[in-house]
Amino acid sequence: MPHSAPSRSLTIQVKFAIYNGLSKALIFLAFYTLLPVLVENIVYEHIDKRLLARSERVLLTVQRGSIADIVREQDCSFESYNILKEEFVAIYPITDPGRMAKGTMIVNEKWAIEGEALQHRIIKRPFIYDNQLYELNIGEGLSTIDELTETIQQFMLVMMLAVILISLFIDLGFVRLLLRPLNRIILKKLQPVPSPASFNFDPVKSSTTEFNQLDNRINEMMHKLKDTFQMEKEFISNVSHELQTPISIIQNRIENIMIEGQISDEVMIRLSDSQRTLNRMSRIIKALLLISKIENDQFLKQEEVKILDLLDEVISEAEIQLTEREIKLEKHFLAEFTFGPCNKTLLFTMLMNLLNNAIKYNKPGGSIILTARLEGERFSIEIRDTGIGMESSDLGGIFDRFKRLNKSKSDGYGLGLPIVKTIAQFHQIEIKVESVPGEGTAFKLLFP
Repeated sequence: MPHSAPSRSLTIQVKFAIYNGLSKALIFLAFYTLLPVLVENIVYEHIDKRLLARSERVLLTVQRGSIADIVREQDCSFESYNILKEEFVAIYPITDPGRMAKGTMIVNEKWAIEGEALQHRIIKRPFIYDNQLYELNIGEGLSTIDELTETIQQFMLVMMLAVILISLFIDLGFVRLLLRPLNRIILKKLQPVPSPASFNFDPVKSSTTEFNQLDNRINEMMHKLKDTFQMEKEFISNVSHELQTPISIIQNRIENIMIEGQISDEVMIRLSDSQRTLNRMSRIIKALLLISKIENDQFLKQEEVKILDLLDEVISEAEIQLTEREIKLEKHFLAEFTFGPCNKTLLFTMLMNLLNNAIKYNKPGGSIILTARLEGERFSIEIRDTGIGMESSDLGGIFDRFKRLNKSKSDGYGLGLPIVKTIAQFHQIEIKVESVPGEGTAFKLLFP
């Protein structure tokens, strides 16, 4: 089969986990972005309540006359702040009556304390005392709020990363548990099988309705394929048997007529043509019977074969064809390998068909490179020729029955490579094909 690009897809459980992680990250990011505004509103609301309560207490103290003398002694003004300059209370006389109409205000502004301007949240409340208009200013510093907001943001960032990582692991575990029946379906039902007859029809247990439906539909489909496949094999086997008998009878009669020698040369030529046609039909029927018997497991696998010795036998068998076509064969046997249990006759047929194919579609005076070696833990045989080659679009159909890509070769009938594929599947041997038009084709067999 042609080489396929390596898969870079992700499993569905990884995609689910990534999706959940990204969605949580987006939610945390949005919350992280809005956090300063939320903190500011919440903190300002609490500060404003405290400022209003403190202003009420200060005004009550003023009405009782507790600070009246101090206000008068200090030019009708009063200032008091804590040692950290984060809180202060100030009372100033108002000369503009319009300020009274504005009522209570809460603002953020810088307030100078001992020459140092610091940002404060300030409540400004006008009031009348002893027929004099005053303004009460009470402020709380905002530097601690900025520090608090930054601390909360850092804490939220750490928490966000921790929650995302933890949720990824939890999601992976949950999705893996959720998709366990699907994974069992993939492992049991969607793996390559030699034929529908060897398919595993055992139901996969699941508490998920969709997975049960999928499993049932796959089983139903494979039952239909199995029945169709069995009917096709039986039809080919029966038809081949039924055809082989009359063909053999006709061949014998033609041979008897030709032996008698009491016929004209013209009739003799026609009988010879008929004999060749019958021989060709007989070879086709025998090939179909061979495929049918292999697919119906009518061959035993009880032998162990030294592959290099078998290759030498195949090469010896094809020596005459190689000489006639003036094709040079190079052997590169780089590793020993004993294969079994197997059927030696079928393996010989498989290798012989591949070598015949390399000879038939090679260029006169071309070459064939036969390589046997280990590829990792698997033994491989590669038969590479310098022939006419094939288009990549044709590679998918080369193992189809009765399909000949090169119609100029009249001696072929399109069953050589299907036999190769059937024997390879019978022995669980993987076949790979590479071809370049005008340069040649390479068949590689990978043994299990």
